[in-house]
Amino acid sequence: MGKNAGVFLDAIDAVNWSAIPNPTGHRHDDPSRVAQALRLLAVSTTANETGDAAATLAGSGFVWGHAAMVFPAAYAATPILLDLVEHGHRPRIKSAAIGLLSDALSCVPAAGHNRVDTPSGANVPLCCAIAERIRARSSALVGYGIYGKQLLAEAELHWRLIIDETEQIPDGDLIAVATLEGAPAQTPVEAELHTPSIEQPGPTVWINTLVADASGSAYIELSQPCPQPAPGSALYPSDCAHREH
Repeated sequence: MGKNAGVFLDAIDAVNWSAIPNPTGHRHDDPSRVAQALRLLAVSTTANETGDAAATLAGSGFVWGHAAMVFPAAYAATPILLDLVEHGHRPRIKSAAIGLLSDALSCVPAAGHNRVDTPSGANVPLCCAIAERIRARSSALVGYGIYGKQLLAEAELHWRLIIDETEQIPDGDLIAVATLEGAPAQTPVEAELHTPSIEQPGPTVWINTLVADASGSAYIELSQPCPQPAPGSALYPSDCAHREH
């Protein structure tokens, strides 16, 4: 057992797993089983132990590989898996965590369970919420090597635009200055507007133009008719918002 095992176990125990929904209702998909598998992964010392824990996470509750389905518990598990990538005591644990995070991004949520509440907003598409947590640990993932960089590239596809200010052009589109997180989308592209203090996802809008520099500073044009986004509003890919089994 590595010297950080206690830290990992504390982080797992700090999550209220019983409050996370189980889309299938099956006992083997219960989020508490995800927590137990994470504990086993964190303290595993043999290849068999690591493989068994990773297989449990890949087969129920976190993702269900055969159905290409990701569960809401994956969002809560993501920072713990990222901790294992950064501080895990064995390379195979790090590799297993990277693979599971990649699965979480590529799999599709169960119908009616494709959104989670995050510190940055309510009802965020599950894949985008997971991607935000992955991007927040970019330096650790880059340090892990090619597989960490591949995971970051996957997360970049689940972009987010945070509106800084807007201006209405007379007889024209709405223009905005924004901050881009992730990779620039090919325009025109449909996006879902999330407004601060409003829990329900807002309307979809069309981004006609998106120009961003290396710092993430972006200029966008939104087609009319379109509600004028308040500063702090966020745009997420509509494709992500509609992903579900």
